[in-house]
Amino acid sequence: MSFEHVVVSLAIQAAVLPSGVHAQAPTAAPQAAAPQADSAAEARAAYRRAVGAFQQRDLSKARQEMRRAAELWPTQQVYLESAAGLAAMARDTGDASWWIGKLAELGVGTTVTADTTYSALAGAGRFDTAAARLAAATSPVPRSRVRLTIPDTMFHAEGLAFDSRSKRWFVGSVTQRRIVAVLDDGRITELAGPGANGLAGVFGMVVDESRRRLWVATTALPRMAGFTPSDSGRVGVFGYDLDSGRLARRVWLRRDSSTAHTFGDVTVAPNGDVYVSDSESPWIHRLVLGADSLERFVTHPLFRSLQGMAITPDGATMFVADYSHGLLRVDLRSRSVAALGAHAGVTLLGVDGLYWHRGALVGVQNGVAPPRLVRFCLDGAHTNVVKAEVLDRNPALVDEPTLGTIVGDSAFYVATSQWEKRTGSGARVAGAVLRPATVVGVALGTTHSCR
Repeated sequence: MSFEHVVVSLAIQAAVLPSGVHAQAPTAAPQAAAPQADSAAEARAAYRRAVGAFQQRDLSKARQEMRRAAELWPTQQVYLESAAGLAAMARDTGDASWWIGKLAELGVGTTVTADTTYSALAGAGRFDTAAARLAAATSPVPRSRVRLTIPDTMFHAEGLAFDSRSKRWFVGSVTQRRIVAVLDDGRITELAGPGANGLAGVFGMVVDESRRRLWVATTALPRMAGFTPSDSGRVGVFGYDLDSGRLARRVWLRRDSSTAHTFGDVTVAPNGDVYVSDSESPWIHRLVLGADSLERFVTHPLFRSLQGMAITPDGATMFVADYSHGLLRVDLRSRSVAALGAHAGVTLLGVDGLYWHRGALVGVQNGVAPPRLVRFCLDGAHTNVVKAEVLDRNPALVDEPTLGTIVGDSAFYVATSQWEKRTGSGARVAGAVLRPATVVGVALGTTHSCR
């Protein structure tokens, strides 16, 4: 594919990027302004101007604005790749090579040698060196192995959880609105049948071993079976008794027709409180142990596209993945929010599932290409990421990874969610080859390079 085709598609993408925080009255104390959010907003504006200039065939202005976007947000893969492609179109070998080198430092990016936009640069020493660096930095790291498979190619897996007592895996379907249990020997049984008790699309899941509950984030969306317009905005949290399999709790968020919601992931604190992230109306909601309703817990200017959450074993701190703004730290007592810093060469963008393991964060980073499983090493104060280690990058098995779970000293995650192979209504994209729902596992070890 040529870079021109890519930029046109990115113009469409820019038009549908998530909006900022909705105007809502906060329940927590007011938050300070976030310079990172302002900088990201400026970068997005520059990016849109660059795309507009490119469409008007003003290559010079497009390059100027794209450079500004990339300098404001130097870990955003889309901006770096676009800056490199525009430089290549201008036959600026040095600039294109420089941007490709920045991608290599982050370990993200698509192969430039296959893009006809760069054909004129091939053979130039600086370009060939940068292209080779990028190819090496994004090459497969195939450490994962298949743990279980659900043969149904229409399953559309998203959430995953594990109960160590019964040795059962739980996998949820977005389109089929169901949850299956997979036994250790591979047998598949039904925990919640399609749409049972009003269950909508199944997103994140987590097991509370102490209280014997499986908590599920559920969202009604057009790609789920049986969707009707009246379902719009319906999101909630379901709790299943792990021993009986019965639905024990069902808590829907109060409907508000003016606000869109997507409950994407859920986690549970040591004290039994349940937290759920809303990626469209960017709040973290809480279901206090024993309560009958969800409450808005915290929002912040850095909340733009909330994804996974990980709570420290002492219950004091939550780490949150925001697809657009990186990894954030939430003090659960004061409800204060701060972005984690990162050393040069580390991108914290595009993280979906997020998990705590032996003092480090493990993330499914599917918002970069190629997607990967990463261990983020934290400093002693847990305020900065000092290093990122690629644990798994396995395109042969993992084409569209999503959420997962930590079991002992291994990470398991859904490898074939197949969001991009389905239309917004859930139908298969023409020409797409669907794969069985597959869960892979990666050994994390009892010690790691963070220490």
